[in-house]
Amino acid sequence: MSGPIESSGDIEIYCHPARSSNRGTVPFFEKIPQGERLSLVFVPGETADPPYSLKVFAPSGTNIVDSLVRDPPTGAPQSPPPIEFVVSALGVYRIEIRSRTGRHRGDAKVRVG
Repeated sequence: MSGPIESSGDIEIYCHPARSSNRGTVPFFEKIPQGERLSLVFVPGETADPPYSLKVFAPSGTNIVDSLVRDPPTGAPQSPPPIEFVVSALGVYRIEIRSRTGRHRGDAKVRVG
């Protein structure tokens, strides 16, 4: 991985520390420390239809976020606020976002520590 966050797929995923002033769709390249609260936004493709299934897995494989997102937090001015979670362990966190129709998906890995 070139930075602490690696994203792939039809849905672009961005993570930033919640305290950061930049919570939009600009990539974040600084080290993410253990115990940090992260804000997550994602940008689905133009042909992707909501709702979306969002899952975040800890380095141990435990599912720490499992939700259905009807209106994606894209970082745009009128979008909902970012989804937040705390990275409490060192290692690689895995993020999966799937369109409920099953056609579009996005995967990301966030390295902590």
